[in-house]
Amino acid sequence: MPMKVPEAIFSLLLMASGPLVLASEATPAAAPSTTTPAAAASAPAADELRPFETRYAFLWHDMNAGSASFALKRLSPQEWTYSSSTEPRGLFKLFSAATASLQSRMSIGPEGVRPLHFTARQGSSGSQTADLNFDWEKLRVSGRIDDASVDVALRAGVQDDLSVQVALIQALAAGKMPQGIALFDKSGIRDYEYSRVGEQTLHTPLGDIATVIYRSHRANSSRSTRFWCAPSYGYIPLRAEQQHDQDIEWVMELRSLHRD
Repeated sequence: MPMKVPEAIFSLLLMASGPLVLASEATPAAAPSTTTPAAAASAPAADELRPFETRYAFLWHDMNAGSASFALKRLSPQEWTYSSSTEPRGLFKLFSAATASLQSRMSIGPEGVRPLHFTARQGSSGSQTADLNFDWEKLRVSGRIDDASVDVALRAGVQDDLSVQVALIQALAAGKMPQGIALFDKSGIRDYEYSRVGEQTLHTPLGDIATVIYRSHRANSSRSTRFWCAPSYGYIPLRAEQQHDQDIEWVMELRSLHRD
């Protein structure tokens, strides 16, 4: 059954389709051997997590459905926030769920990326649809999703819908290859497979940039997500797409990027 448009809009916020759990012996993530001189000259080093802002065009079956914006901010040496918002276009404005804002507050330290508090709002009224607290001492996540109470056991490495992208960027920039992924959402904790599938130079508003392509896929699912990460820009994804069997359902393409 095809994915509904509102679900696809929310899916674009899951850049990696799930959070990362790094293997005990991580595989080094090799970067492409060449980049264009312009990209290499303007891009900062890829081994440091830095605040950034990005904006993407969102295409649903080749139709311009709107845009999505993301912002990573540092609050303290180990505490960060990552937020996102979507702006539907044209007929897609008729779907209230297509207008959404999400925020994740997380800690980043020796134990990796750990979500602390996640909220989600949708619709023009900004009504709250999720409010979750992650307690890593008790290994519990509690709060509300839609109208349902949540109180679920956690395990190491589980991320929320936004902290997953930060965990991905940090791991790849550190030269670690994610081996497994586990996502917490309203369905509970779900595991995904994760692999590197190729390299490609993308034509972007920043110029021609070399990227590494990664794929995530959940067992027994006919859908998979690919995303193009740029080593010269700290492995920030420049493009993402979801495929159902042989059909590409949606695509996100970079429109702007600012990195401190």
